[in-house]
Amino acid sequence: MEIQLISGTFTVQEAEQLLTAIFQTKIAFHQHKIRTVDENEEDIKHSEKRILQLEETLRNAIRKMKEKGQTHTRLNAHIEVNTMPRLT
Repeated sequence: MEIQLISGTFTVQEAEQLLTAIFQTKIAFHQHKIRTVDENEEDIKHSEKRILQLEETLRNAIRKMKEKGQTHTRLNAHIEVNTMPRLT
């Protein structure tokens, strides 16, 4: 199943707000995983690394949007949901 999340033209400022909100949600997810007592050291390291990657990706995306000097940008985002067989 594919869910269309964002599709439209936005001001650079609006696009920055949307991207920041989306990335902050994913970062918060990983921060929560780090705080979870059940997580092992490998999972914690993965989440810490992923947070750094997400922050860098967001900074780069915002920088590139602003470097273009345009007032508007187009954003498209979708989420793909695939079911998996039950693990036993």
